[in-house]
Amino acid sequence: MFARTKGRPSCILIDGRIGGAAWLRSRHSAMRPCVFAMSGILSRLSTRGICALLLVSAISAGPSFAATTGPQLTLDLVNVKQEGSVSFSVRFLGFESRADFPEPRFVPGQTDDGTFRVYLDVDSIQQVRFNAFTFTMYLAGAKPGEQKAAQFQITGNPTGSFRDAPVRVSFHVKDAQSNSTGVILMPVYNATKTDLLQVEEQKEPAYVSISGSSPVQMRLGNVPDSLGISVTSVAVSEGCPKCWRRISSSINEKNPQSVEPGSNASLPIDLLPNTIPALMQGALMIKPDIPHDTLTLMVTYHTVPGGADKKQSVPLKIRFGPGLFGLALALCGGIALGLTARYLLTGKLGKDDEKGVHAVLSAFVVGLIAEFIGVMMTAYGNSKLVLFDLDIDPRQLFPAFILAMLVSGGSAVVTWMKGMLGKTT
Repeated sequence: MFARTKGRPSCILIDGRIGGAAWLRSRHSAMRPCVFAMSGILSRLSTRGICALLLVSAISAGPSFAATTGPQLTLDLVNVKQEGSVSFSVRFLGFESRADFPEPRFVPGQTDDGTFRVYLDVDSIQQVRFNAFTFTMYLAGAKPGEQKAAQFQITGNPTGSFRDAPVRVSFHVKDAQSNSTGVILMPVYNATKTDLLQVEEQKEPAYVSISGSSPVQMRLGNVPDSLGISVTSVAVSEGCPKCWRRISSSINEKNPQSVEPGSNASLPIDLLPNTIPALMQGALMIKPDIPHDTLTLMVTYHTVPGGADKKQSVPLKIRFGPGLFGLALALCGGIALGLTARYLLTGKLGKDDEKGVHAVLSAFVVGLIAEFIGVMMTAYGNSKLVLFDLDIDPRQLFPAFILAMLVSGGSAVVTWMKGMLGKTT
């Protein structure tokens, strides 16, 4: 005999055997309810799936879902001064309740038919890897009272060797009602282009007095039709570290130096030499075009707005000068030695009937005039001071001493020195 346990057939052993035919009839009768149950489940699932598909179709066709896709914005590839190009990829971010786009933070553009306006957010510009840059752009209707704007993230991919510059970029706006085209003047960037600053070449080394602090101005330029440049820091390395007590600049991130397109600006450097080492460094370098030390200025800057930081190395040639006090000592020493040499060679300080005091005063005045003329001609003119075929700098101690000695000693000392140097004329 058979019994049921929880809806399933059970078999009972009778005399150690299983009831065969009875078991088969019970099994067949138990399967029929299971088949009917499975058919009902499948029927319900099929009905629910159809309802779900209909619901999704209704949502996608509804106006609220269509609004989330937003209008289509594309930017054309732009050529930059025949030196490279920039292509743009656009990603829609959604809508933002915004109606105010103040300048200069937002750079505006408008379609030709006046339907749409775009606004580039300058504060959102970022430099990313692989020489690309990104920014946020808003698209809004041009009608007054628009309170909603579509937000896009745009990535610029530059190629070539152009420098950061403002360019005119064509853009297209497409929605369900229209397809509009416009132009926006916007900045593009190229991180691979370096040395954007134009540095004025030094015709001669800058003169720095060892008697105190000396300000030096470096001339920096920017080419026309480019972005402005902001210098934010200056780091200095010395060729002769022991020759300096302090090298500083007032330029920093809080006090940057701006270089506008097509103009020049001065980069201030304050120099304070270490007196004795600096004096010894230039003691034997008498030619005016040979620097006593060369400073390397590492200038950090970026283009405005949104440019990446760049570094440019700028050399600054320096010649140390003894200052007025040092020149006065050298002048007095040269005059004294010249008069002494003249007296030893001729037996008198001046002319035959000239008094000694008059001769000394005359030598001092003539020596001072000669030094003044030499300094003015070499420092502010294109002339050179040549003594015994040597191009000398009268602002240095040794040349000033020699010049004063020759002037105060007169022809007797000059002739004697020519003989010592093997000169016949």
